Amino acid sequence: MSGRSSRGVVERVEVDSIFRVVARALTRLGLLDSASAVVDAPPGFCGRPDNVCPQVSLFMPHGPGHGIGLDVHDPAQWYSPPGQFGVGDAFTIEPGIYIRPGIVDILPDTPRNQMYITRIRPLLQRYANIGVRIEDNYIVTPSGLERISTSPREISELEALMRKH
Repeated sequence: MSGRSSRGVVERVEVDSIFRVVARALTRLGLLDSASAVVDAPPGFCGRPDNVCPQVSLFMPHGPGHGIGLDVHDPAQWYSPPGQFGVGDAFTIEPGIYIRPGIVDILPDTPRNQMYITRIRPLLQRYANIGVRIEDNYIVTPSGLERISTSPREISELEALMRKH
């Protein structure tokens, strides 16, 4: 979240920054050519009319979060005004990365895609079927955001939990 406004609502989550962080990590692993690299995608894959989509969208197929409430996936984008949460609103931030070896099989046969697929196919096998999804839930209170998730999320917390069992 970017902070509180003078009207008592929390401003829009910086969604692009979540995708940038994930893209940088996948680039370090070699799964992306760069954090801003693109592929030629099948029609409708990422909602762009030119079907040129970020490579990161192959590994992060859903958005980084959504509203929660009466419906499991309350549509936060319908809040008024759009992109803002008010006191009492609850939402999740849940970026997910999924490495599926066959994901590149959906890509059209273009020179750009051929080079990319040839380069990453061994990595797709190396990291086959690895998935990571971290979900944190928050509620907007009169004094700001409150994390309502109770699961450990820091490495030290996870290691301590593992030592107990």
